[in-house]
Amino acid sequence: MKKVLFILLATLGSTFASPASAQRIVRVKLSDSGSTLNAHFPRDYTDRTFIKGLAMYRNKIEDLVGCLILLEDKDKASIIGQYVKSGEPPLRSAALSDVLYNSKISSASAMNGSYMVASVAASTASIVEIILTDVSGVLVPETSIPYLDICRAAKSVDKEIKKKIYYIRSAKVTSVHSRAYQEVGSEAGISGTVFSAGGKVYNSSDQFKTDYVVSVDLVSLNNLLMTKNCDNLISNSELAVRQQVQQEKVLVDRAEQERRMRESELNAARAEANELKNRVAEMQDILRNQRVVADEYRAQVNNLKEDLLTAQKKVSRLQTESVENQSRAMTATASAQPAAPENKTINLVQKSEVSVISDVKTLSSDEVKQMGFKEVKPE
Repeated sequence: MKKVLFILLATLGSTFASPASAQRIVRVKLSDSGSTLNAHFPRDYTDRTFIKGLAMYRNKIEDLVGCLILLEDKDKASIIGQYVKSGEPPLRSAALSDVLYNSKISSASAMNGSYMVASVAASTASIVEIILTDVSGVLVPETSIPYLDICRAAKSVDKEIKKKIYYIRSAKVTSVHSRAYQEVGSEAGISGTVFSAGGKVYNSSDQFKTDYVVSVDLVSLNNLLMTKNCDNLISNSELAVRQQVQQEKVLVDRAEQERRMRESELNAARAEANELKNRVAEMQDILRNQRVVADEYRAQVNNLKEDLLTAQKKVSRLQTESVENQSRAMTATASAQPAAPENKTINLVQKSEVSVISDVKTLSSDEVKQMGFKEVKPE
């Protein structure tokens, strides 16, 4: 190998050292350098399951892991559905760059033309250099596998069909870089990349081309559920559901009781507030009425005061007039008194219309009484 590298470096050195001879083909003679040819693939790679048609998942392999897949025969598969616990997405590995394989294969390789190397094939006159690199991977953790959901889904599946169902536990995307080499004569003019193996010389002027393959790790559904008693899981789940329903019912009843109690308290508070509101309104009415009455009383008092003042003025006026009237009456009385009588003899004997009394009779007491007089005592 060192000898080959030395020859290649010498060839490249002479090429770059003389620009004029850059297109000149140098004839070299290579001996078998023991290049790696048909190296064994690592177990980590060969133990995987490669299924054609899954390459479309290489950009979204998180949608592939956790799926149940039915392997009907060797080259036909059907995806049933994905089973991963809600809210627990599969664990995606960080970007990988592990080189799994770097070798050249010939037509004698057991992997020649295999899907494991993206159907890269080497003819009897060619050798293909292959570099395999894992670029991404996704795994479903044990805690994210919904065993109960899988048990329920597979409860009525026929046993023979169940044997063909597998759970995709993990998936990886592997890049396949390949470049073909053609056999040339050892004395022929060569250019590009060259190596020797098995006494023959191969060279290639091609660039690496890249393809991708998707591999999965499958777990038999029966094996997946072997450690789980589906009947117990389902019955326990149903019991848990009933208990949860009962607990929720208790919580609902409690919430309803609390709601009713709060509603009763609210109604009582509203009634009390309404009563206080009515009392306040009544007090406001009373105060308003009292203000009206007070204003009316005040007006009446003012009117009475005015009437009193008027009456007092009238009394004063009448008193003045009375005094004046008394003064005038006294003056008039004094003026109306008769003059003092003169010294004349007044005849108190009035003369009767009868001019002559011829007979005088003295009445008895009975006769006097008959006339209505009281008893007259005799002299």
